Amino acid sequence: MGLDDISEFSSETSIGTIRVRILDLENGLLILISDKERFRLGLSAVAIPSGQGSSDPTSTGLFSMGLDNALVRTVTERVASWTNRTCIIITGLNQMNREIMLEIVSLLRDHFVT
Repeated sequence: MGLDDISEFSSETSIGTIRVRILDLENGLLILISDKERFRLGLSAVAIPSGQGSSDPTSTGLFSMGLDNALVRTVTERVASWTNRTCIIITGLNQMNREIMLEIVSLLRDHFVT
């Protein structure tokens, strides 16, 4: 993996600056999202794009439960759907709610779709 397989960007959101690092792996994407200078482990999910017998992406949460699990899984499923690749997202945010999730989805959509 060279540096050309890694992309980074940041954006202002309602909770301040969000940093995103995307590692383009041979068999999928690893996306780190943080509201700090350094990335860290936090709420996580993995999703595979739709395939045989499923019209929607399939996902599961890691290190998360309840509403937090649903929020990070939603973001991960969207990316898997847009890219048609397996995706793991690790979010190191102090807070995660529906508003933040929608802002992150918008950021990632702008990056992957446009």
